[in-house]
Amino acid sequence: MKRQKFIGSICPLLLASMMASPVLLSCSKEEVPPEPLSEEEENYLKFKELIGAQGSYTEGKKLYIDLSHQRYEAVKLVGDFVNDLDNGLLILRKDEENYLAFDNCCPHLGSRNLWTFSNNKFRCSNHGNSFGIGGDFTAFCSSNSRSGNLKQYGIALYKDLLTVDFSA
Repeated sequence: MKRQKFIGSICPLLLASMMASPVLLSCSKEEVPPEPLSEEEENYLKFKELIGAQGSYTEGKKLYIDLSHQRYEAVKLVGDFVNDLDNGLLILRKDEENYLAFDNCCPHLGSRNLWTFSNNKFRCSNHGNSFGIGGDFTAFCSSNSRSGNLKQYGIALYKDLLTVDFSA
């Protein structure tokens, strides 16, 4: 092949490749970094993973409960409750947006099962004593009290993650 013919055939290819590079670069999309997650969202994802198949996870004096877990299906309806024997809690669905958490230990003699709920009171089926859900007078576990309110814990709700604070 002659030099002139070679240069004539290679120059258009070389010129096209040199021109295509800036065009291709200008067409590529610059990746935008994702927005950082809020602290609530980070905690939500962290504890949902830690909870796993158990339905709840304890860290220090806080209990994290996945309300979408089958163990807690009963609190999908307003006015219903779950007696969570594993965690020592009665979890009540107060209204569409609010939940309450109480010690499930009967103030009379310390029973932890067989509760019913109606008219804003939990009734222990072992002895028939009823205990309220207000904050006026708290009757503590095994205090031999036959009236008063069950001990209530502070809670926080984010999406379907209920956090119960045992120190509050």
